Formats: sequence, C-alpha cells, structure tokens
Amino acid sequence: MNTLSPQPAFATRPDTGSIHNASPTSPWVVTGVIVRRELLLFVRQPSRIAAAIGTPCLLWLFLGSGFAQSFRAPAQLGEASYASYLLPGMMTLVAVFAAIFSSISIIEDRREGWLQSVLVSPAPRWSIALGKTLGGAIVAWVQAALLLAAAPLLDIHLTFGAVLLTLFAVAVTSIAMTAIGVAFAWRTETTAAFHAVMNLVFMPAWLLSGALFPPQGAAGWLEVVVHLNPLSWCTQAIRGPLLGQPSLLALVGSLVFAGAAIAWATWVVSAPTKRTA
Repeated sequence: MNTLSPQPAFATRPDTGSIHNASPTSPWVVTGVIVRRELLLFVRQPSRIAAAIGTPCLLWLFLGSGFAQSFRAPAQLGEASYASYLLPGMMTLVAVFAAIFSSISIIEDRREGWLQSVLVSPAPRWSIALGKTLGGAIVAWVQAALLLAAAPLLDIHLTFGAVLLTLFAVAVTSIAMTAIGVAFAWRTETTAAFHAVMNLVFMPAWLLSGALFPPQGAAGWLEVVVHLNPLSWCTQAIRGPLLGQPSLLALVGSLVFAGAAIAWATWVVSAPTKRTA
C-alpha cells in the first residue's frame, strides 16, 4: 500500500493484512496510516528538516554569543549562561516550526485530492485529526530532541531523569502545537493564508513564551501576558529539568494545554463544513 498515493487504500479496498484483523476502516488503522504517511513525507523532504532546525540553531548561536554579556539569569537559575537559557526556547521554536510545516501539508493534501479520499471513507473524522496530530508531533519531537545533544557543550550536567523529563515536555509541546496547527490549517484555504496565521499566532506566542528573555523585570502587563501564555508553560517545562529546576506546575499546565489543543483540533475536523475538502 502506497500511503503517498492520492487515494488512501483504506478508502477504496479492504486490507486483509491489517494488524489484529482490524477492520480496514477502523479508526486506529486510519490513524496509523496517516501517521505513517506523515513520517514518510518528513523523510523524503530534507529541506523541511533543514528549515525547522537551521533557523533556531542560527538564532541560538548568534543570540547566545552576541547577548551573553548583557544577560543576567533569574536568581532561581543560578549562574546559567544565556546560551543555556536559550536552548529550551530554541527547542520550543523547533517544535513550532515543525508543527507549521506539518499543518501546511493539510492544505496541500486538500488541493491534491488526497484529503478528499480520506473524508469520503467511513472512518470517523476524529481519527484523521488524531493521525495528523500524532504524525506531525512525532516529527516535531524528533527534530527538537536533537538539540538536546548541545547540552554537554554548555556544561549542562543532565541526569537520566532530567533527560526523560525534558523529552517528555518536548513531546507534550509538540503535540500541543501540532494540534493547534491542524485546527487552523483545516479552516484555511490557501498556504498564503496559513502563513498569515503563522505570523499572527505562532510567532507572537513563541516570542512571548520567555524563550528569549525571562519575564522578570519586564513591564507589569507584559509579565502577566507571558505567564498566561500556554506556550510559556511548555518552555518552562522544558527549561526546568535542563537547568536543574523542574516545575511540576509548568508540566501540568502543558499537559492541560495539549489536551485542550487536541480536543479543539478534533472538534474543528469533526465539525461539518459547507465547502468540500
């Protein structure tokens, strides 16, 4: 079965080789096919990898070295360097970029007819939303997790538990951002329109997540905005284990954010629309 073909196999013919003899239109089979397709698209588009990782790495190198002398870490982070403070923010940015690229594929699938083939199948729409979200989140998680290899270069001493907690926080962030991207892309007609959403929603959310500078010392209203920004909870959930200050509150907030994002994406995809896919 070629999952990159315009017509998905589960929409046209039975698949007797499905796992555990599941029905070819089983929601979990559909979800698995879409996840696999997202991973194949990722592997076959190396430029997508370079774009998602390259920009955050360049920002990290230039900002981490250029502003190192003007940065003062918050008291709770001790003597952390600016490059160390930036690393979690760059991991969040990789997750955001990867979510954007994964979400754009929905618009391309609609234009090429692949999405229409999925929608006319008996599979429930929530399985489509889940497949797109999980597939994009796995791609985002892999790319963001690669930046963790830079920790030893910054004299960040990680324990095994800290690594696991960081990777878990990255996974939660990837799921949340991909689900939000799916919800926006589903209602967006063109790639150009989605780029406008990216500039209006995704980038301001990242800039106001405490990724570049700590909110302490900012204007009062801005500090409130940063603390209320769900993406700042994700960034803090990633930063905490890396710098030896894990935050259970930030992690719980990130989980709630991811759950709400999945629920929203599922609702948007499941809601009837007047236009055809």
